[in-house]
Amino acid sequence: MRTIAVIGKNFGDEGKGFACSRLASSLKNALIIKHNGGGQAGHTVEDPEGKWRFIHHQIGAGAEYHVPTLFADSFMPDLFQLRNEVKAFTELFGFQPILYSEKNAQGTTIDDVLLNMGAEVARDKNRHGSCGMGIEECVQRNAAGYRITLEELVTWTKQDFLDRLKQIRREYTERRAKVLGIYSSNPYYEMLHNETVLENFVVEVKDNVKLLTLVDADRKWLEEFKNLIFETGQGLLLDQDNEAYAPHLTSSKTGIHNPTIFLEKRGLSLEEAIYVTRPYVTRHGNGPLPCEVKRSELPGVGEDLTNQPNEWQGTLRYAKHEGLEAFFAPVLRDRDSVNYVERIEQIKTKESPETIETTDAVETTETTEHIVVTKRSTRPEFSKLPKLFIFITQLSETGNQLYFEKGSIPIETLQKAGEELGIQCILDIEWR
Repeated sequence: MRTIAVIGKNFGDEGKGFACSRLASSLKNALIIKHNGGGQAGHTVEDPEGKWRFIHHQIGAGAEYHVPTLFADSFMPDLFQLRNEVKAFTELFGFQPILYSEKNAQGTTIDDVLLNMGAEVARDKNRHGSCGMGIEECVQRNAAGYRITLEELVTWTKQDFLDRLKQIRREYTERRAKVLGIYSSNPYYEMLHNETVLENFVVEVKDNVKLLTLVDADRKWLEEFKNLIFETGQGLLLDQDNEAYAPHLTSSKTGIHNPTIFLEKRGLSLEEAIYVTRPYVTRHGNGPLPCEVKRSELPGVGEDLTNQPNEWQGTLRYAKHEGLEAFFAPVLRDRDSVNYVERIEQIKTKESPETIETTDAVETTETTEHIVVTKRSTRPEFSKLPKLFIFITQLSETGNQLYFEKGSIPIETLQKAGEELGIQCILDIEWR
């Protein structure tokens, strides 16, 4: 069995969907595994001949080649939005995608989304640049002990589900809203107190969960496939533990951490990690962006049709790469991250339930719970470290040049520098 992780090297929007789709089209009997984040992904794939274009949010990029998708238990699906994506996919390609999910995966709720949006509005000029999809709030709710697994959701009646959501709203959501500064003047306040919102959500989600086949994705089940492609959302520099860019981060691990853990639990190992980048850097959302420039300062770079301006992330931003050392640094850090495991333990404090203390970087300064984050230096031995690749997309825009702060460099220079570090820089995935 071949195992491959596709990872964004920077802030996302590098071409991960394109890379996954190319792999899925060429590898026989493959499975795409979504393992971080949730419905906030926007991985665009276009037909080489321009016949179609599709944006993958939850359906794996490569499903258009009849490759199934698995939601790992670290993925947080948005079941409310899933039907729309499946419908659009089916209308375009003429068949319904095959979607599996681990039974203990936990999806976002409507209140997670409303809290996320309400919090960003409350932050005003200090917005984090969130996608507004409720990922962070789902993480916080689960940490507070109010999980809802897909297996539970399937077994519950609509009334059971509604009662659970009402309980969470009563015991947790109302308190969380106050911590986030969501009051009556906030446009999302009323919806957080409207039971009809919950009722509509229940009807939609109970129907949409039927689009998934719940499985025990153990080693025996995985061995039905010859190739596992881990499709990662966001980018390395947005990883939840990247302290340098806090709080403008995502609430998940964006590198090899999740794929490695997933495989290790099943007695397998990650064989290849493909980090994707453009010849320049993009960022959609607030936060630091070293070497930021106007798009007009990057010769040949055209308008990005996928990442259009929106309320939550603003306008797509552009930058040059800092330098060769900084270019490779995120990949090397991610490679070394397999030497430890993060463990987040939830401890409710009776004295001060609306404060947070951390022993390491966590992307939240406002929470209803006390969270302790610890790192331990021991973990099961891995049989081997993965082979490292950097896949550079959209070189046609720049004439095979990469834009750095101190000037452009040809791809050959980058490839030579990568070889010295044990990293192969590639221009295409066809060779695979």
